[in-house]
Parts: sequence; structure tokens; C-alpha cells
Amino acid sequence: MSELILIDPGHGGKDPGGGSNQYWKEKDLVLKISLYQYKRFKELGYPVKLTRDKDVYLSPAVRTSIVKNSGAKYCISNHINAGGGDGVETIHSIYADDKLAKMLADAIVSEGQNLRRVFTRTLPYNSKQDYYYMHRDTGAVNTTIIEYGFADSKRDDVEQLLKQWENYAEAVVKAFCKHVGHPYKSPKKEEKKVKIQSQSKIDTNQILYLAQILHQEGEGTGKGKWALQQLKKELT
Repeated sequence: MSELILIDPGHGGKDPGGGSNQYWKEKDLVLKISLYQYKRFKELGYPVKLTRDKDVYLSPAVRTSIVKNSGAKYCISNHINAGGGDGVETIHSIYADDKLAKMLADAIVSEGQNLRRVFTRTLPYNSKQDYYYMHRDTGAVNTTIIEYGFADSKRDDVEQLLKQWENYAEAVVKAFCKHVGHPYKSPKKEEKKVKIQSQSKIDTNQILYLAQILHQEGEGTGKGKWALQQLKKELT
């Protein structure tokens, strides 16, 4: 099994996701987060794939089959939460330790999000099976579900997700690289073009005054020559 990471944007197509609100549909926001992470892993030279790269529906069976048969060692499944809470949650399998899940949660917290919890969950009728199919049916792939915040938060999650989603996505990339020991570099920021203004300011009144002298005296006179010389200096 390779060190490949598979990024899974949750939901899609006819399934908008429960973490939707008036500002976004969960399926769209998590796709945006996932595409950003995919691009960043590519830039960093880390092997990466996506379960979907556009707005398409994947049934649970199809999604888990993609993950299970991908040859990946890791999978990050991106989601937005709902239910009136606040903060980031990461969920790992009962058969995996919590090291990566904690690192990812802590990284998002470092960007200003609150920590809700890092946890596992089992089926109510079978404590030996994971509750979430992304853990239960994806084979040996180490899958971490990330709930970046709550779409119906009564606190600040909505505003944070609108403004900080890219920082959260980048934090996950950075933390994952640290976890696997892969070299990390911050993304290149677009250089802002600075307009360089002249140090000297043109004195319009002085120019008009010199032009008037030149017109009245002519270029051949001493005063005219002086005015022309000064005018050239002003305009240089």
C-alpha cells in the first residue's frame, strides 16, 4: 500500500448534505476545500487523488469502493456539521489510533476554530463495528472524517467558515505533511503590484508661469532661455 492520500468531498449531486444553509450547500463547500487541498498536495509533490472532482452523486457503496480499492494509505473525508453545535470535530476508526485525528483538529484550531471533540463511534448493536460507513466499509485505509464546523452554529462557525475555509484547508495539508514526515512549504502568495510614484510632484502653477514667460519673451531671449530650461526641469 502506497502513501497515497485520497481526499473525499462528502455528498454531491442530488445529495446536498445536511451541513447546508443560506450561504452554501455542504457538497459545494467541501468540494472547494477538497480541490484546494488536492492542488496543494500536488504542489508539494505528495501523491493524492479525489473521490470526486465535480458535483456528482456517489452512493455509499460506490464511495467506499473507490476508497477501498484506491491503494491509498490515508483518506480524509471532508464535511460540514449540523445540529446546532460549534467547533471542529474529527472522527477516526475504532481500529485506528487518534494521533492523526488530533493533529488535524489541532491544526484547524490553530487557525481560530474551536475544538468540539475528537472521537470514535460504534454501531449501537455491535460495539466491534464503526458507526460511519467511511470507517466501516473502506478496508485498511486510514480514514479520518473532518467536520470543519456547524452550518447552523449559534456562535461564530458560519462566519469563520465563510472567511477561513482556505486557512482550515491549508492547516490540514500542513498537519498531514508533518504526520507523514513529508516536506512542507507555505503556499506562494500572489505578489501585489505596487505602483511606484515619482518622488517629485509637478507644480502646475509653476509650469503655467514658465510657459507664459516663454510665450511672451520667446526662446531667443535670455529670460526665454531660462524659462525653457526651468520648464524642462519641471517636466522631467
